[in-house]
Amino acid sequence: MDKKHEKIFRDYLNIKDTAWIHEEKLWNKVKKYNKIFSYIPGVLCVCVWNSLAMNAAHKDSDIDLFIITKSKRIWTTRILITALLWLLWERKTSKKHTGKFCLSFFITQNQLSLENIAIKNDIYLHYWIKALVPVINKNNTFEQFIIENSSFFSLDKPINAKTPVQKNTYLYEFLTKLWDVCEKILKNIFLPRTKKSFQKLWKPYWVVISDDMLKFHDKDRRKEIRDAIFY
Repeated sequence: MDKKHEKIFRDYLNIKDTAWIHEEKLWNKVKKYNKIFSYIPGVLCVCVWNSLAMNAAHKDSDIDLFIITKSKRIWTTRILITALLWLLWERKTSKKHTGKFCLSFFITQNQLSLENIAIKNDIYLHYWIKALVPVINKNNTFEQFIIENSSFFSLDKPINAKTPVQKNTYLYEFLTKLWDVCEKILKNIFLPRTKKSFQKLWKPYWVVISDDMLKFHDKDRRKEIRDAIFY
């Protein structure tokens, strides 16, 4: 993305150079729940994205989270975080969204590249990745994510630090098997419901349901934004 198109993009979305007071309040909420999210089994990386990460949030904005999980943990992680935020009255709903957490994008460590969901001249996805703010980053997962997406978005490659090796203790092996069972159970329960909702939406291209990616959005504006800037 050249400087000309980046300026048009920033103006189009009202992106500011610094966060305003209402955005700082949202960041304080993120810090408050950050430690809680880190204890959720399967969480490798949590990033703030969309309007808050871009300094484009307004007073009624929510907090969008992009979450990377371990392999075979995407359903477990999603359900646990959703349930936690629901119990704390902090999950975004159709009636309450201001300042609430929106859980609309999950991927696993097996699907770090987003090339398969990119559209032609995908300026929004390009800027979206560059604007991501990691608030939890285990085993250098965020750095690995950036490297995986640097080839087709010409992003700067960070240093790929060595990933710590998990010791396979008896407790670790037991918990791994336990969460494997939980993953299968939760997937069998919630996958049919998710697919049913997908059918009701007439299978929009912006919704992705797979073992390594769960992407839900009420409306994907990437084509609209791209056409407004390039055409």
